[in-house]
Amino acid sequence: MISLKIFRLSLILSLSISTITFAGNPIRGFATDATSGEPLPVANVVIQGAYRGASTNLDGYFVIDNLTPGLYNLEITYLGYKPLTYQVVVTNELMEPIYIELQPEGFILEEVVIEIEVENEEEIRLSPQVSTIPISVTTIRQMPSLGAEKDVLRAIQIIPGVKASSDISSGIYVRGGSTDQTLILMDHNVVYNPTHLFGLFSTFNADAVKHIDLLKGGFPAQYGGRSGSVLEVITNEGNRKTTEGMVSIGIISARASLEGPLHSNKGSFAISGRRTYIDPVLAAIRKADESLDLPDYYFYDGNGKLNLDLTNKSTLTIAGYWGSDNLDIEFGPDQNRSLAYLTWGNRTFTTRYRQVLSRNMFFSVNAAVSRYRSKFGFENSGVQIAKMYDRLYDYSLKSDIEYYKSEKHRFKTGVSVNRYDFTLDIIYGGVTQVDVDETTYNYSFYAEDNWRITPLFEIRPGFRCYYHNMGEYFRADPRLAFLYNYGPRTRFKIAVGRYTQFINLIRYGEGASSFDTWVPVDETVAPSHSDQIVLGFEHEPRKNLEFTLETYYTDMNNIAEFNQMQTEESDEAKDAFIIGKGFAYGVELMLRQKTGRLTGWLGYCLSWTKRRFEDTYLNNGGWFYPIWDRRHDFVATANYALSKRWEISASWRYNTGQGFTQPLGILTNRYAGSPPEYSENSGRASVNGEMNNYRFPADHRLDISATYKHTFFKMPADLVISIYNVYSRRSYWRRFANYEENPVEIETAKLLPIIPMVSYEVRF
Repeated sequence: MISLKIFRLSLILSLSISTITFAGNPIRGFATDATSGEPLPVANVVIQGAYRGASTNLDGYFVIDNLTPGLYNLEITYLGYKPLTYQVVVTNELMEPIYIELQPEGFILEEVVIEIEVENEEEIRLSPQVSTIPISVTTIRQMPSLGAEKDVLRAIQIIPGVKASSDISSGIYVRGGSTDQTLILMDHNVVYNPTHLFGLFSTFNADAVKHIDLLKGGFPAQYGGRSGSVLEVITNEGNRKTTEGMVSIGIISARASLEGPLHSNKGSFAISGRRTYIDPVLAAIRKADESLDLPDYYFYDGNGKLNLDLTNKSTLTIAGYWGSDNLDIEFGPDQNRSLAYLTWGNRTFTTRYRQVLSRNMFFSVNAAVSRYRSKFGFENSGVQIAKMYDRLYDYSLKSDIEYYKSEKHRFKTGVSVNRYDFTLDIIYGGVTQVDVDETTYNYSFYAEDNWRITPLFEIRPGFRCYYHNMGEYFRADPRLAFLYNYGPRTRFKIAVGRYTQFINLIRYGEGASSFDTWVPVDETVAPSHSDQIVLGFEHEPRKNLEFTLETYYTDMNNIAEFNQMQTEESDEAKDAFIIGKGFAYGVELMLRQKTGRLTGWLGYCLSWTKRRFEDTYLNNGGWFYPIWDRRHDFVATANYALSKRWEISASWRYNTGQGFTQPLGILTNRYAGSPPEYSENSGRASVNGEMNNYRFPADHRLDISATYKHTFFKMPADLVISIYNVYSRRSYWRRFANYEENPVEIETAKLLPIIPMVSYEVRF
């Protein structure tokens, strides 16, 4: 009953803001794409010649309040779009919302000259978030990628402060945190496993993506549930003006999408899908040579979104995602065949209602469900030997209110409730080893204020409170950020805060894996939390060129790691995890050219991260560097428009080699008097030193791509040719002992060589 009372009280507090009065005349409206009518999130709307303005929310809505009657010129800017000046007359009467349309940025190439509209020198980018990197879908499409698959997570890996465990992993490790410490949202709903093909590709189809924000740290109170960082993905809402589609064929997969307006222009729709066709190729090879035990594998994913304009001030959005990986491996002699199978995937379904309640207030409510499931089995001659099945349902209901009280205060508050239904079954030899079926609830309330003390100085206080019924945990996370604009082109930022996490990940093995099991905390394992501090500096030496420098420190407590030494049956979370602590700190630099004929960035990160699990088997309870600790990380990416038809892109990365545990020797057990050559392989074991006590040589890789834009039967088309790992420098991946040799040999596994790829895309 106490949890229900807390939720009711939080709801009353969030809704009570609507009773606060306001004064002044506001300019309010929506920023949209001129070609499709889709909203533009986080666009900057500034009054010309004054340090007044606002940034749009994720629905493209903005308010500039307390204006005296008169004529105002608004400067609107958004990454990848042409800046626009828009005149508004403010009167004493209540004004309806305005709709501002921005044109996507285009190049006028005549005699290799590009004209770009000049920005207002007095423009100031208001309300920038600390440690936030906005990424446009154009940037993702331009980057070279493995298999010519435009990949969201691989594009993010090229940002300073973001690391991958290996070249074949699209998992992200942000500022020393593990992958489960990043909150991944798609259309305001949690995605629990964001990868396909054992981490080689991400689940986000770039054709379905509209906008991405990466919050590397110091994020505001509206986000909760993870202790490290946030990745927010907003998918296409659909073209509101015309119906259009796309079909693309590559070496690995085929993609298609369709979007357009609804009847009577009362909304829009967008659908997209992707599927690999590796399985028919493998089947043909197996048929040609039956002696080959090749696997049967494919993955697919799809996105759908429907927007309904209920009134001119309210919209209902229904969005969904469905994706799955399926792997079957059959091997062994015909009379004794073995079969191993594995499937995993995500499903999400979200309904979102949003409404402009008044000239100063924006309201939204979300009802959503996210499901993650994985299933593994092994059979021999039709007899089941082992089976593992896990499933997590996350049901969520949340509401948010944005209240633009005045030019100095922008309040945001909200409540949410999550229900987790968790199932885990593990069966060996027909005997159930683990049988867990639990339900737990998590309630949260947050409030934050963007307080502009002066036109140049802003404070952002906030807090987030949680109540978790399993274990009756109550937690309060304070958040605070300072932003100071030293003139129109220089900014200083500070953020501090606490971030609590109520769900842990069991990962079987290292790197991105499909064997992931999410387990909510209970009375035996307390929630983890981190304390972060971020200091930042940002400067624009000239228009469209941005330099950022940030340093950070993160203290991690009560972090959970899967207990690989657990052998006895148990239904308590404390026996599945070992508990420890850690820290991470570093400095990041980034120089970014945002628009123009040449775009891209240079980045460098110097960082350290360590972890310790006292009184455990892991490194004998001592401090160690996890495999994602890379001391130096340098990245460079560029896209260059050669002409109207040709674009070339390149990305290069250099980083310190991955850590690994080097065996100090081999221990051989044998009967007294027997020679070593008769020792059984099972009697040999590696004698290891400290965990990750050695490092592989430094990694570096160059990827390039070229895009040829033309028409195919009067339809726009792109031919993309890409080369992964241009100079074929194969990165080190794992080092292991080969016990088949005598004496035992230490061998090293390397990753992918040079791989040329091609894809063809037609739009209609």
